Amino acid sequence: MTGRARGFTLVETLVALVVLSLGMLGAWALLLQGLVGHADAHRYAAATNLARDMADRIRANAPAGPRYASSGVDAPDDACVSPAACEPEQRAAADVAQFFHAARALLPGASASIEYEPATGPAATDRYAITLRWRGIRDDNCVTLHLLAAPVAG
Repeated sequence: MTGRARGFTLVETLVALVVLSLGMLGAWALLLQGLVGHADAHRYAAATNLARDMADRIRANAPAGPRYASSGVDAPDDACVSPAACEPEQRAAADVAQFFHAARALLPGASASIEYEPATGPAATDRYAITLRWRGIRDDNCVTLHLLAAPVAG
């Protein structure tokens, strides 16, 4: 009586290898999607922080409110860097220039705008819409962030 050798045949081994490879490909695809989602979330958080910083700058320099309305211009020649040594209008110009420079640095290909809506009555306040728009890692991902900020009465 001859006994059959125990173990795996070549076909069984190849089938097991294919099944294992498919499982690894699935795990790799899941990991890749997680990394893409993380990068998008990181950019969204950076944009939110940038917009909130701009809202805080507008609140801190309420007398120059209308000067903050802009759509992506660089700082004029009369803009100053030191907040203590400049007029409110100059500070606003420097703040806007810093905002647009930071938006281009953090979010390549980003467009930014700050819209100003003056108060319409004695009980109303001025409003600002700070908008950042950029392409996400996926081509179909375009996010717009709006923050409305009313300056503190001074």
